[in-house]
Amino acid sequence: MLLLTLREELLCIIILIFLIFYYVFNKVKDREMLFLKLSLISLLHVILDIATVITVNSRDTVPDSVNRLLHILFYISGLLFAIWFYNYIVHISVLYRHARFLKGMGYVVLVCFSVLLAILPMEYVQGKGTYYSYGLLAIVGYGLFLLYCTASLILLLCSRKQLESRTRWALIPILFIMYIGVIMQAVVPELLMTGGNVTLICIGLFVALDNPDRDFMRQAMWDFSTGLKNRNCYNRDLDRYTEQLSHGKGKRKHQRIGFLVADLNYLKDTNDCYGHAEGDRLIAAAAAVLQENLRLADNVYRLGGDEFVAIYRVPNDEAVAEEMDRVYQACKKADGFAVPLSLALGYASGSMEEGMESIFQRADEKMYQDKARIKETLPHPVSH
Repeated sequence: MLLLTLREELLCIIILIFLIFYYVFNKVKDREMLFLKLSLISLLHVILDIATVITVNSRDTVPDSVNRLLHILFYISGLLFAIWFYNYIVHISVLYRHARFLKGMGYVVLVCFSVLLAILPMEYVQGKGTYYSYGLLAIVGYGLFLLYCTASLILLLCSRKQLESRTRWALIPILFIMYIGVIMQAVVPELLMTGGNVTLICIGLFVALDNPDRDFMRQAMWDFSTGLKNRNCYNRDLDRYTEQLSHGKGKRKHQRIGFLVADLNYLKDTNDCYGHAEGDRLIAAAAAVLQENLRLADNVYRLGGDEFVAIYRVPNDEAVAEEMDRVYQACKKADGFAVPLSLALGYASGSMEEGMESIFQRADEKMYQDKARIKETLPHPVSH
């Protein structure tokens, strides 16, 4: 009977071991390795799930102190899974600059919970098929798990415009599974579904986001030196917009689109006089300014070198003009460079009937006009 109760957990162990081995032997490893951490803590949680089910149903032979210790480790591993998932969201969110603080706060809560474990009461209840643990300790543990789910959801919503749509739509169902799973476990503890819940989340993350094939795809679509999408992604997105026009609901030739073209001023002179390292710093700073201030853009891309472009779907020209002004102001405030940060901008919008290439060309021409204006009105910043 006990083996039948634990068959779900045994299957979860097999799945998690497979994911861990496949990930380790095929993954292009990054510094964070957050998926691997999630998989390992999930495996530990499932093993502790099995151990607690066995011990709580063998209380006549297993001391209560051992039972309580294993249950405490079980709840800590579940909460640690929630923290590392939260860290995963921090890692991919636009708040990565505050990552150390945000992650630190997560561990502060874990430490506080660990202290409370010594005094929070826990009881063992007989269900229809098995004993299970409950009490204030379990309720606090479930509540903190939900707290991290909520924090992850808030970060995801704050970063929604900067994330790929498939990333957003992979993480939202995963968070939904986390919410439903912990609520059902709290309401009906005899379900013993936490091990299956964390395993299902790991499968979702692996299939949708962190398998090696998708990692190679990200490398092909992102410019890692600036954090912006690259020319490959730009061309793919333009093809997707064109395809949308040729199918059903996309047949709207009056639909408007806007392009903002940006080019870094004085990059060649900077490279010649101060070295390419300083030029790379300027490029990274320009990318950060564009990403921070072009908030209405669907995406911002680095086409190569010092060329950038932002795409606006159904653009508001007045709002885009305000964003351009914020870019100019942000460049003026930037300091710490051998050459002042300066961007030339050009924007144009029009209907899809005109053609995206034509609209882009108009924006590019305006950018060169802006570059000429800047060179005429400002002294050359590089002294030879």
